Amino acid sequence: MISTRHILASAAMVLATSPALADIEWPTQSVMLVTHSSAGGGGDVMLRNLAPTLEGKFSISTTVDNRVGGSGAVAATWLANQANPDGYTLKSVTPTQLITPLRAEGIPTYEDMTPIARLFLDPTTLYVHDNSPFETIEDFLDYAQENPRDLSIGIGSAGSLDQLVLQNFTAATEISARTVPHEGGGDAVVALLGEHVDAVVGEPGQALTHLQDGTLRMLTVFQEERLDAYPDVPTLAELGYEVTSNKFRGIFGPPGMDPEMVEAIATTLSELYDDEPWNTYWTEASLSDAFMGPEEFAEYLGVVNEEMRAFIEGLN
Repeated sequence: MISTRHILASAAMVLATSPALADIEWPTQSVMLVTHSSAGGGGDVMLRNLAPTLEGKFSISTTVDNRVGGSGAVAATWLANQANPDGYTLKSVTPTQLITPLRAEGIPTYEDMTPIARLFLDPTTLYVHDNSPFETIEDFLDYAQENPRDLSIGIGSAGSLDQLVLQNFTAATEISARTVPHEGGGDAVVALLGEHVDAVVGEPGQALTHLQDGTLRMLTVFQEERLDAYPDVPTLAELGYEVTSNKFRGIFGPPGMDPEMVEAIATTLSELYDDEPWNTYWTEASLSDAFMGPEEFAEYLGVVNEEMRAFIEGLN
């Protein structure tokens, strides 16, 4: 089986460079920011921090539009077929934009849109409610191994990276659990807060407030090193299970955009990391700043897409 680490480790093969300076200035008017995530999901949280950052720095207005459904298919179809390509309608993207078209015919792929910039890598983690009897990941695994399919694990959506990570996790640890998909990571967190699921596989950012106040408890991290913000939480690799993942977060535009406009948007986005509330958002959410401009991002997507295709075919 191809590990999730290899699926998203292609950044090591593609050097990230700042985009060339463009003659066009961006933004100079209102911006619509679209996400396939429901309220509180990772893409939604990202855009709701990007929006006030753009507003404060450039004195423009912004709108965040949640186009939820079909594991990203609804938002992708709208962007590819109906959105204005003038540079003022943008969409947040994650590996879902690659996975969904690979699993269902007729869904627009990344090649049907305009890759503009990769912004971050986002760690995948597993967390439980504070009322959970599982204090450690070892407690969780011991119970799951002794009680097949007794535990339910929530994920953001069917066919998402979270689901691939969860499948890899259960296979590597030889446990059997029930997968509970939602319309986004925010909905999965709500289910966990209501104790309707036993755990959630997702990124820290979508549960940040609840992790910080102790309502939710992180048990493990699916990457090679511990997170700086959660130094006491072990990686699954420390237990001997090679299940690692970093979710990319980026920005797409509609097809047919002016290349100079694409470069202008990418240049602006590359210069926002120290601005607020953007800086607080990405640092507190344990994201890694991993900028790629349009050309590098498109090449990266091509490599990752083929590795995901091989991974999905192997699962099937």
